Amino acid sequence: MLKIYAMSLFLNLVLTLPMISSPLIMGLWVLIFAMLTSMWMSLMKMSWFGMILFLIYIGGLLVMFIYFVAITPNQMFTPKIFWILLSGTFILLNTLPLKSLSSDQTHCSSAPPSNLILYLPSSSNTLILMIMLLFIALIIVVKITKRNQGPLRPFKNTT
Repeated sequence: MLKIYAMSLFLNLVLTLPMISSPLIMGLWVLIFAMLTSMWMSLMKMSWFGMILFLIYIGGLLVMFIYFVAITPNQMFTPKIFWILLSGTFILLNTLPLKSLSSDQTHCSSAPPSNLILYLPSSSNTLILMIMLLFIALIIVVKITKRNQGPLRPFKNTT
């Protein structure tokens, strides 16, 4: 049941991508996505992995935030009511069917050790999702930085 709820939240986050209009909103989106991913990992009995993944996301988010603050001018944020209502509707519609599902789950006594659960065929979707997200973060960081131009904000020589 929690997997269905987490997947519906992931779907809602992906559907809210068109309403991202500023770097701060994108940073908030990445933060929420990182929190959901790390909570999902923690629910799969890999709390250490979820925490490490969250710390990696936050580190990358801080680097991106520093670059965006250095590059973009101050902008006023104007929320688009249509996109907010649309994403709220998707969240409500995805959580309604979850109330009818039962929360009784059977537990196997022959469950695999928690450090091997990531490599099971049933969790391959999670592994592919993490690989894709880290690859996208790598591409974003590479596209933001330009090697031959040095720092993003030029420093004045005071000597």
